[in-house]
Amino acid sequence: MKPETLFKILGINDALDLPDAVWKVLDSPLEERNAKYAELLEANDYDLSRDWFQEIYEEELAQRKKNKQDFTPPETSTIMNKIVGLGPGTIHEPTAGTGGLIINAWHHRQRSRLPWALDNRPSRNMITCWELSDRSIPLLLLNLSIRGIMGYVYHGDILEQTVKAKYIVLNMTDDALGFSDVIRANANDSIKEMKL
Repeated sequence: MKPETLFKILGINDALDLPDAVWKVLDSPLEERNAKYAELLEANDYDLSRDWFQEIYEEELAQRKKNKQDFTPPETSTIMNKIVGLGPGTIHEPTAGTGGLIINAWHHRQRSRLPWALDNRPSRNMITCWELSDRSIPLLLLNLSIRGIMGYVYHGDILEQTVKAKYIVLNMTDDALGFSDVIRANANDSIKEMKL
């Protein structure tokens, strides 16, 4: 997606405003959120196989010097997913960024099954991921939510096990073709207490 198209949909003029604009979409009433999701899907020709934000994030928002942020190339994600396999199960991603590796794994699973196959239900293909960057978190959550992915997102440092915020990404209908809600969990809950 071209940055100008994304900016128009989100009502912004600068890439630095992208994380806040995405938070507004995630926090908006369900009907408004779904309308924005529909606009994003149409602008991307309904192609959910890739991270729509990766390029703009890398060019404009990445904190390479401060946080050593870099992205896994899609080709590397594809190779990793072929090595690990496409069976159902939880994906753990300790440095999720905006979700490129998770999206790649999700896309390969979707392509290998019919949408209504029992093992294609989001609840059977959960994710658990961590991300340190304040700028990445809203983009990651939108990327997961718009694809109907389910799981847990920890906004924090995986190495130190410190958590700023915890999110549950929940597909209420357990439908591979549906959207997921983003629920902020109690920041005082322990990581072990977050299991569904």
